[in-house]
Amino acid sequence: MRSVYRTIDAAAASDVTVFITGESGTGKEVAAEAIHSLSLRRDKPFVALNCGAISRELAESELFGHCKGSFTGAIADRAGAVRQADGGTLFLDELCEMPSDLQIKLLRFLQSGTFRPVGAAVTEHVDVRIVCTTNRDPLEEVASGRFREDLYYRLHVIPLRMPALRERGEDMLLVAEYLLRRYVGEYGGGDMEFAPCATEKIMAYPWPGNIRQLQNVIRHAVVMHPGAPLTAFMLPLPELPGSQEANINRMLASSAPPVIAKFETPNNSADVPQRTGIDPADWRTASDIVRVSEMEKVAIDRAIVLCDGNVVQAAMLLGLNPSTIYRKKRVWQAA
Repeated sequence: MRSVYRTIDAAAASDVTVFITGESGTGKEVAAEAIHSLSLRRDKPFVALNCGAISRELAESELFGHCKGSFTGAIADRAGAVRQADGGTLFLDELCEMPSDLQIKLLRFLQSGTFRPVGAAVTEHVDVRIVCTTNRDPLEEVASGRFREDLYYRLHVIPLRMPALRERGEDMLLVAEYLLRRYVGEYGGGDMEFAPCATEKIMAYPWPGNIRQLQNVIRHAVVMHPGAPLTAFMLPLPELPGSQEANINRMLASSAPPVIAKFETPNNSADVPQRTGIDPADWRTASDIVRVSEMEKVAIDRAIVLCDGNVVQAAMLLGLNPSTIYRKKRVWQAA
């Protein structure tokens, strides 16, 4: 997220287009609003247009506006999003949903800064800054022919990827605690906090709906259980097919028991150190004693490697809270 913040700060100082990608619910519109609020255009309009929420027939009118009588139902002149955003920022949400014929007209607008409302005979000029988002892979959309390649390269000036919530480590708890304070302030509930079992559940859950899902879960818990320490039971999370919990149970069922085997470096990692001090056959003199902190690091590193880098799975198999692993890794990296 520090990288995200740096990109937002740098992009805000210019007028170039920002192309934000990420799963639904990761905060793409929040990032777009932050770019606008930090820019020199902050006192001008921020106009959002969801390209996936407008009909194909009205898409051009929504973007460029129309003149009275230009089509059935056009009973008056109407300014489109481009005109409304003049001097400010035009936010094109879910850009890859835009119809192909409108993509051509958007490209022409980006090249010239001019447009013509539906039914108009005169070309107009505006000054807008474009920020766009998609929850799809834009290069896949280009390869499939659903999105114009020339438009993609015109818009893809500063890329910004919003990470999924499950990728953000201890940030999950920071976000959850912020949301808890926010909703307690909105709905009441006194001095509420998360019980340890609730924080473990938050860290272990994959959050397919990302921050938007986390918001709804905590809002529900605050409204339904005011004033109580929030336990895991109070967080209504649906069980997902192929969930991490199910995967972990399968791993436990298929794994060999962790008896006094030696620590060996897995084939897919050259970074995990070789350790043999766990084998009683090696216990000969005091010089064979291995510090607990060293063995702990080896055990955690080995678990992360064997779980293909999934810290949450590794923590559950080790019987630790994921936040403990993140905290220890920061200490080891600083040493």
